[in-house]
Amino acid sequence: MNVYNRRTLLLSLIGIGLAISGCATSKEPPTYSGPTKTIRGYLQGPPYARLGASTVVFITAYDATGGVTGSMPKIGATSFTLNRNGYFPIAYEIEIPASHAAPRVSLAVEMRQYGRVTFTNDRQYSQTTGRNLDIPVREAPPRVRTRNYL
Repeated sequence: MNVYNRRTLLLSLIGIGLAISGCATSKEPPTYSGPTKTIRGYLQGPPYARLGASTVVFITAYDATGGVTGSMPKIGATSFTLNRNGYFPIAYEIEIPASHAAPRVSLAVEMRQYGRVTFTNDRQYSQTTGRNLDIPVREAPPRVRTRNYL
């Protein structure tokens, strides 16, 4: 087999693998299209913290009816880019399905700039039973890097 045939065979196998993996079913549930409930509020952070225009905010909603545990079902998520330089507070809103409107909703917040987490919830989760919630955030602790010495 010459080099060109091997290369063609390898590229064909890679293409078939990509086509098969693209046809696989997603683990994410389908997008909800029914009535929704909106939770609004402000992200409250340190007044001295300067936020860049490229900061991306990720907010995830969980059903905390059974308490705050590691197995809370995810009921909604949103993300947005600030698109402005500035300071806290930051307005947000997230929609969750109204038919699944849990008596208690937990929101997890993560703010990233240049791919690095810069701010997170002040507590593990901020909880609400209503439609308004101001969430305190704090600077993320520095990431400890370990080296593998052989």
